[in-house]
Amino acid sequence: MANAEVEKAFETTTKLLFSQPISGIDNYEEFLTKRVPKGNVLPSSTNGKMIYFPGYSAFRLIPNDRIADAKSFSELSKRNIDVSDDENMNSISKKFKDKSAFIVEFEEGTNVNVESSTIYMGLVNAYKTMDCFHSKNIAYSFFSDNCDHAFGVSKSFNCNFSINCHDSRDIVRSFEIDFSKNCSDAMFCHDVDNVHSSMFCFNTKNLRYAIANQVVGKEIYEKTKKMLCGYILKELKAKQKLEMDIYNIGCR
Repeated sequence: MANAEVEKAFETTTKLLFSQPISGIDNYEEFLTKRVPKGNVLPSSTNGKMIYFPGYSAFRLIPNDRIADAKSFSELSKRNIDVSDDENMNSISKKFKDKSAFIVEFEEGTNVNVESSTIYMGLVNAYKTMDCFHSKNIAYSFFSDNCDHAFGVSKSFNCNFSINCHDSRDIVRSFEIDFSKNCSDAMFCHDVDNVHSSMFCFNTKNLRYAIANQVVGKEIYEKTKKMLCGYILKELKAKQKLEMDIYNIGCR
């Protein structure tokens, strides 16, 4: 379960984005990891410590009963395989099964209040993250750096007070963004640059108060945003997920 600081940060971020806070971040794991690689909390094969086991790339090839935590290194290094003069590689390899384990944790630098995470450095108030660095108040995120109040983000940098942002940088107070940069207060935008207070924009730049790439002005934009946020809040509170996202909204 997420700690109090992560929960508070999630409530703060959802209030900024949707005008009302949403609590109980653990209930929204499916929603926040729909497009983000996630892991599983499993016991270390050496001491039973619960660790966050990544589920992407080569990690998928490691059996669940062969994983180990970082503090098991000394114990694992003491394991030896007896080899006789008449053995070959085939017979030796069969002995690895009972001896080998794979350390799937990495931590470096100063980290504070980090739970169920792996491969990280310089985190504060983090929960269920992988490959995240120099960030704080972050959860359900992957391969991101210098983020604050970020949830469900992947391969993003300098992403703050945002939810479900991917392959982007320098994003503030935004929701469902991908392949974008230098944006704030944006929702459901793809491949945009320097776009602010806009929604449903794509392959464009230098816009403010725009809907579907058309500048509509502050009054119409805020009225439309209020309706959209109302719909989002209703769906999330009722179902703990949202069917539409930046990757499928054009197909609906």
